[in-house]
Amino acid sequence: MRVILALACALATVSMPSMAKQTLNVEVTPLIGYRFGGDFDTTKDKVHNRIELSEDTSYGLLTAWSFDRKRQGEFLISHYNTNFSQSDDFSASNTGLGITYAHLGGNVPLSEGPIPFYMTGGLGLTHLAPSDEQLSNETRFSVNIGLATKIELSERVSLRLDSRLYGTFFNSDSAIFCDVETCAIYISSDIWFQSEVSAGITYRF
Repeated sequence: MRVILALACALATVSMPSMAKQTLNVEVTPLIGYRFGGDFDTTKDKVHNRIELSEDTSYGLLTAWSFDRKRQGEFLISHYNTNFSQSDDFSASNTGLGITYAHLGGNVPLSEGPIPFYMTGGLGLTHLAPSDEQLSNETRFSVNIGLATKIELSERVSLRLDSRLYGTFFNSDSAIFCDVETCAIYISSDIWFQSEVSAGITYRF
């Protein structure tokens, strides 16, 4: 976990462009993907339970800008709608859940050639919004790290493929999605993971 956090912080540090050194190039990539994982292992009164999230399609927008000839800064927003399973002691009228990541980071090249590969990552916030109006929203700090490639289709258009691992930070004794009397999920771990694969068309300006 320390390695992931250190890499994400390093990518974020190099992400801000140097306007005085070069012309700013901007890339915009609408993304469509698929989100995996995210099940919660929960513990309440020494009773262990597992809250499962359904896997589904995600949608995102990635904006990248040049830092130098090789490196880029990135701002990523990725969202998907899912449903969570209910525990024996909690029943929600609506189990829908929207999960959005908003991360500032960057990418650095790992290899060059017709199909180059980049290490990408960043840090920011995870926003979890239950559809049940009686349950509270949650916003937590999070990081991501991943691998990406861009295949040029023309001078200004590329196909981008991404795979990312998201980690959201919780206290191991915290609870989320609480109404007046009780909570839907009691967290028993310090970090919560989801993974995502996505594809998009990059437009360079």
